[in-house]
Amino acid sequence: MRPTPIPDNEVWPGSFRAVLSGPSGDLTDTDVAPVEVLMDRGESTGVARACVRFELEPGDLEKLAAGGTIWLGVYGPLPVFTVDVKAPGE
Repeated sequence: MRPTPIPDNEVWPGSFRAVLSGPSGDLTDTDVAPVEVLMDRGESTGVARACVRFELEPGDLEKLAAGGTIWLGVYGPLPVFTVDVKAPGE
């Protein structure tokens, strides 16, 4: 899975776009690339949240269907993260 740009028609009312960088703070960093997010207040909590859009990459669906897992890694104080799809036993 990988974060993807957010199409205009998927921006919901009450949210706004932002770009979050990885721990380096460098928007050109390729090790932990920046991601586009939608910022809003959670519907049930009212707490600020950042929502990232993801798409499956080739092979992801097959790994998940075979019992693979998804790992979420959070970098730094902001919710910038990666999601990795692992095959069983990885």
